[in-house]
Amino acid sequence: MSNTVMSPRTTIPGYERWRRQIFAITWIAYAGFYFTRQTFSVAKLGILEDPVLSTTLTKSTLANLDAVYLTAYAAGQFVWGSVSDRYGPRIVLIGGLAMSAIATLFMGLLPALIFLVPLMIVQGLSQSTGWSGTLKNIAQFFSIGERGRVLGLWSTNYAFGGLAAAPFLGWVAYSVFDSWRISFFTGALVVVGVLVLVIAFQRNTPADVGLPPIEEYHSLEDLPPLDKDAKAIAEPSKSFREVFLTVTRDRMVMTLGAAYFLLKPARYAILLWGPVIVAERLNDAGNFKAITVPIAFGLAGLLAPF
Repeated sequence: MSNTVMSPRTTIPGYERWRRQIFAITWIAYAGFYFTRQTFSVAKLGILEDPVLSTTLTKSTLANLDAVYLTAYAAGQFVWGSVSDRYGPRIVLIGGLAMSAIATLFMGLLPALIFLVPLMIVQGLSQSTGWSGTLKNIAQFFSIGERGRVLGLWSTNYAFGGLAAAPFLGWVAYSVFDSWRISFFTGALVVVGVLVLVIAFQRNTPADVGLPPIEEYHSLEDLPPLDKDAKAIAEPSKSFREVFLTVTRDRMVMTLGAAYFLLKPARYAILLWGPVIVAERLNDAGNFKAITVPIAFGLAGLLAPF
């Protein structure tokens, strides 16, 4: 009698299709968030040229609004990961996309400081649902042994979002309609489309579609030993405070966090202010050209995660 263990991959129809589907829909979802994340960056050019708004929404005021947004974005990262663990990423992603679209729509309708401050807070909290929610979803369908390779491909989503969103929004706003407000409306419309796709195609876990957990999908030969232990680690019975303290005492986590923290100022300077920087330095550049020049940053970012 043969002692060969047959891989469950050959006996579970549909598993690979669902893995590809979850990869694709989470990739689209996170890339889609950039179409509302970058609307403010695109609109800044028109706001600063507006003879009425530019008297109150100066560059320093716009920068402070960015700080409000990023503070809310950072705070949301502490919340939505835990919510995804408890209730699943579906409700987090759907809620985040919906609120981001609504906040963006009202930013175009009510571009006054008294309204932009709370809208920026809502936008930051909404945008922060994306990373933890989509990663939680990927983790349910791909084992630890696969994730380096899979995430190398999957992580192109944020580079693509940063690459595609601003030029598209800028083209519609300044070349088609000649109105900076349209960037907000267009971004909101794109994200509503992404929301519909997420509702239709995203599922939280293999169990939601009648499939076994990822650990059972792989044969014993395919499954790295780490995966067996990681399942227990991924579902701790500790309180949020205990988990937080455990993570902050991990030297490697803090080292990686510090490195990423130090990269962020350069990245967000280009994402949030690239069009304005180019417009100020290229005297003959129109708004659309000022928006498209910084996509060189996104092109390089698209290749790097591989």
